[in-house]
Amino acid sequence: MRLPVATYISENYTYEDYQKLKFELDSTEDIWEEAIKIFVDRINSRIIYAIDKLMENKDRYEMLKYGFPIMILQCSLIDTLAKFRYGSNKQTRRFKKFLIEYLLFDFKEEEKEKIADKFYEDIRCGLVHSGSTENMSGLSCDSWNLITTMKEENKEFISVDIFIMDKALRKYLKEYIQKLRNKDEELRKNFVKIMNVVCKV
Repeated sequence: MRLPVATYISENYTYEDYQKLKFELDSTEDIWEEAIKIFVDRINSRIIYAIDKLMENKDRYEMLKYGFPIMILQCSLIDTLAKFRYGSNKQTRRFKKFLIEYLLFDFKEEEKEKIADKFYEDIRCGLVHSGSTENMSGLSCDSWNLITTMKEENKEFISVDIFIMDKALRKYLKEYIQKLRNKDEELRKNFVKIMNVVCKV
């Protein structure tokens, strides 16, 4: 008799593994730690490993050939982290909010909304929906800044550095996981909500 194929929610964990946890906000710390491990394993196996593979070439200019798929994965990671951070399914709003609050440190407050809009429309939506960045915005591999703004013939556009983005997202992820372990109440509440959606409990 053929056994049913397990449904994996990450490289090392199945749907059944998560179900057995009965994970809730007031679960024990041992259960919380296991849920966090599942989350990390899911992020690593579904997104980070692929980014690592694409970025394994040490020549930055050679790497730029893979800029589009790397940035698509990075945008997917931003969307995932934003969903867990805010506990929200409103994709556009949470994506831009995450950019403003956790990535656009180099810009004045009054500039952040505009830059977030450009990133979302020209970079994220351009790559996901058209397979190309749009409105003259693009990617770089040798910038000093995560996002550089430019203007030409009264048209404003941005350049996003894939290497700096990689470092920024990994730093955020590390800090986020630590805050979960430190029992940040709001983050834990949203984490349980989204884990139970993602893992279809």
